[in-house]
Parts: sequence; structure tokens; C-alpha cells
Amino acid sequence: MDAFTIKRFTFTYRNRETPALDDIELVVREGEFVTLCGKSGSGKSTLLRSLKTMLAPPGVGSGRITFFGRPVEMIPPLEQMRRIGHVMQDPDSQIATNSVRSELSAGLLRLGLNERIVSLRVAEMVSFFGMQSWFHQDVSALSGGQKQMLTLAAAMSLQPEVLLLDEPTAQLDPIAARDFLDTVRKINRETGTAVIISEQRLEEVFPMSDRAVVLDRGKIVVDAPPKRVGVTLMQLKHDMVLAMPAPMQVFLELEQDAAIKWRRSETGSLRSMGFPITVRDGREWLSDLFREQPPTKRAVERSRDHAAEESRTNYGIAFLDRAHPCVAPDKSEPAVELKDLRFRYDKNGSDVIKDLNLTVPKETLFCIVGGNGVGKSTAVRLIGGQLGPYRGKILIDGKEVKKHSAKDRDAGAVSLLPQNQSLLFTDGTVMQNFLSAFDSLVNREGNAFAQYEKEGQIAAVTALLTLDDLLGREPKELSAGEQQRVALGLILLRESRILLLDEPTKGLDNHFKQRFAIILRALISRGKTILMVSHDVEFCARYADICALFFDGGIVAADEPGAFFSGNSFYTTAANRMSRHIFENTVTTREVIALCRENIVHGESRD
Repeated sequence: MDAFTIKRFTFTYRNRETPALDDIELVVREGEFVTLCGKSGSGKSTLLRSLKTMLAPPGVGSGRITFFGRPVEMIPPLEQMRRIGHVMQDPDSQIATNSVRSELSAGLLRLGLNERIVSLRVAEMVSFFGMQSWFHQDVSALSGGQKQMLTLAAAMSLQPEVLLLDEPTAQLDPIAARDFLDTVRKINRETGTAVIISEQRLEEVFPMSDRAVVLDRGKIVVDAPPKRVGVTLMQLKHDMVLAMPAPMQVFLELEQDAAIKWRRSETGSLRSMGFPITVRDGREWLSDLFREQPPTKRAVERSRDHAAEESRTNYGIAFLDRAHPCVAPDKSEPAVELKDLRFRYDKNGSDVIKDLNLTVPKETLFCIVGGNGVGKSTAVRLIGGQLGPYRGKILIDGKEVKKHSAKDRDAGAVSLLPQNQSLLFTDGTVMQNFLSAFDSLVNREGNAFAQYEKEGQIAAVTALLTLDDLLGREPKELSAGEQQRVALGLILLRESRILLLDEPTKGLDNHFKQRFAIILRALISRGKTILMVSHDVEFCARYADICALFFDGGIVAADEPGAFFSGNSFYTTAANRMSRHIFENTVTTREVIALCRENIVHGESRD
């Protein structure tokens, strides 16, 4: 039986003329696992929220959505709560109580179940989700991964028939994200609960999906099993190919080379194996490709400024590239130095930051990765001045922070983009938020900005971040990726020398990430320094100058991306995991593709 049937559904947000969803036709069968993918603002979140009336966004819809044959708007709220579970991107916005125990039981009590059933259901969830060691803790003590697992367990305690998940791993580190998605897969397989998930991490979610639905500007462009999606997108020449899992990207790119086609037809193994989606598929495909003739060149040669060169060569935005050409970063002087830093939130609690020593060179993109709850966000808040250490020193441009004058702080030497970008927003539209940002800023002459200066700055930032269509909307109405772009705009308007970015690619699609990399590189070429905390290892591997691993309150390793990621087993890229048995130091799909071509296409021509 069909769980959801969507017929000719169109939805338009209030105060907008262009529909966010346009004539959607979709059926989700009972027990099916369906992945929604598309660029930021393509309509994924709008579609998910339209499937449960308590989540429905403000606006006007037409068409028909039925849940097991009944119009969804006719199903009472309590019945929807029980039968349609949901998990959103930010667990803090969904958790309603202070303790794990109370959060698991809250929904059950609201349904009026007796104490015996509530206790049984809670015990069952704790056992299934492996929550025994933190069942008695307060929510405030949980890591991001634990909070998200708690929201999933609370939803499943109601025994829903469908789970709606809106980018649930956006704030999780790679290991926690993998654990979360594995649990979702287990739920789908073992309970028959249908899953509809919007997700950017297609490397993990594609292999467990029955179907993938690609949206673009509110329309469905592909609805097919995952192995067919990449081929269809390539045939359509659609740029969503760039968002596909690494093995698919490598395959689709190399499929165009005649020498590789010939080599593949000689072995014959790829045809029988099928289209590679998983890392394991990719490893097998590469093994087959080089089975008869092993590669002679196994390592990538990287220049000192590999990140800047790749950004400019492959993904340059023309006007930025002309105005601010990428140059090799000046690494001779530190922009930020932390010396023996210690910090704890509670006077009687444990240290969160422990003897942290860190040097961030000027004019670099310095990326910090690590698990949830290890102290990464705390470290950038210390640098940004939101928190103060009880021991150690923080130096900005060689001066200890406490010695900086009030004027220097007001000038915006350092700006922080927090993990929760909504903290930057005020009431009103995006344009009103941008105008409000100038209230605490002065121009280069030290005077308040004139109106024409404000409008000029806003126009530049709006064009850079492609926000023109969003200026009249309120941030709370936007998708997570659109909110992130607005928050980035607010930070860029400050023109600070040092930018602290906490999870800046959260919610951004792969297409905008490439543009974002160019923006960062252009800022660096103008003398900025960027310290970025991120779970997005693919972005860090491709564009960072230096990557560092944060663990247990401090930095345990730092190196250039190639050396850093190629030595890791889990904190590394899919491209590295699929190719490390063939090549020595590849960490991006482009590097895998380049070495394959070097060893086969060019090798065949030499022969």
C-alpha cells in the first residue's frame, strides 16, 4: 500500500510569486527508503514539511497529499504525531525537555499511554539505540551525535509508519553521521518503517536507498533507483552530477575516455559488477581497471598553493578572479596564536580545552576537524572573545587579546560565524538584517556608513552569495542552506581581518561549496585569514591550506591536506578510501581521475 501519494502539489511561500514546489507527483510506498536530493532551495525541505501539517511552512498549497489514502490535513494532530515521525537538522530545536529519560517518555505521555507501556517503550528504545551509558544524563551534557540519536529514538518510541528526516547529519562529524544513518537503515529494514530523507551526504545514504528523487527549482527532474540517477543526470547534462557519491563521479568522468572504455571492455568485469556507488564498489572497479596493467604513477604531485590553484583553474568566478587573483599565502607570520590555553564552563567541572597550543599562519585557510563535543567550537569562541580562558594566552596579529583596545575590537579584527547561524539574525527581512549589520560598523574613514555605501556593500555581497531572490524574505522562512548564505553575508559585511567559521558549509549544496571556496580564496588573497571548524572533510581536503585534528581539548595533528587525510582511516574522504589500495595520497575525486588518466589514457598513447 502507498504511504504517501502526492498529486499535482504546488506550494508558494507567502510574499513570493515563484512556487517553491511546482506540480509535484510522487508516490512513497509502505516500507520504502526514499532519498530527496537537490541544490539548496530546490524544495526538499518544503516537500518534507508539507507531509506533516504541524511542520507545514507558511504559504499556499494546491493539489493533493494523502497518507495511506486519507488527505493529510484531515488526519488529527495526535494521530499524525504517532504515525509520522520526524527528525530535523538541529536537535536543539526539537528537544523539548531537560533529560534523556523525560524526552523519551514525553511523546508517549502526550498520547495518554499508561505508565507500564511508557516504561516498556522507553526501555526498548534505550536498548535498541545503545543509550544505556547516557540514559540518566541531562540533555545539556550530550554530544551533538547523542542529541540527534535521542530525537530519533523519541520519534521511534511512538512506533511511526513513516520517518521524515531533513538533513539530520548536517551537524554531525563523519563517524557520528555514519552511525546515525546506519541506525536509520536498521530501523527501515527491521521494522518496515518507511523513510523519506533529505540529505547532502549521498556517499552514505545512496547505498541504503530504494529510490532517489532529484529536485531542481521545485520540480522533480529524476525519480529512479540510485544506480540509475547518475546516468540519467549525465544524459540530461545536469550539474547535480557533482553531488553524486565519489565512486559515481569518478566512473562518470572516466567513462568518457576511449582508452578506459577499451581497458574496461578487455577485463569485462565492470559490466558484471554494475554501476559503482559505494566505496567498496569503487575499490573493486579500480582494481579491475588496473588488474592487467598496474599503474606506474601512484602519487599526486601537489604544489605549495594547490588549493588556490585548483579553485582558480576549475571553479573560478570570473569577476572575482580578475579583481583578486589567487596568490600563494604568506605563511611567515601568525594571525592567531594560542599558548597553553585552558578553559572550563563550570568552575568545578572538567576542562574542555586542555593546554591548547595552536598557530594559524596569516593568509591561510586553516581547517579543524574532529568529533562532536571535543572542544572545536569552544576554541573558536575563545578566539572570538565570546569566552575567556582561565589560563594561557590568545594572540591576534602578535598582540595578546587582553591588550587590544576597545577601538580595535569594535573595528572587527575578528568575526565569528557561529554553528547556529540564526543567532546572527534579527527580526525582519534579509535586507533589514543586512542594513542592521551596519549599526555597529564604521567605514574606512572611521565614520558611519552613508546610505549609498550600505547599498553598495549589500549589493556586492548579495551578488557574491546569490541572494538577490531572498532579500525580501525573512531568514526563518529560508532553507538551512539559504540561511547559511545569509549568515555568511552578515559576516562578510564586517570585513574583519580574521574570520572564524564554525561549520560554514552546513546545509550548502556541492555547487555552492565550489563558489564558496572561490570566495574564501579571494578573501585570503586580500589579506584575510580564515580559521574554519568543519565536519565536511571533502571540502577541507580539497580547499584547505592546513588541516588539523582536534581531540580531547587540543590539537593532536596538523598537516597539508594530502598528507593529513591520506594517513587517516575514518577522518578522510571517500576518494581516499576507494583508491588508497591503488594510489598513495589521493584525497579528492579530481586526483583519482587525474591519476587514472595519467596511467591509462596517457600510458596507452605512449605505448
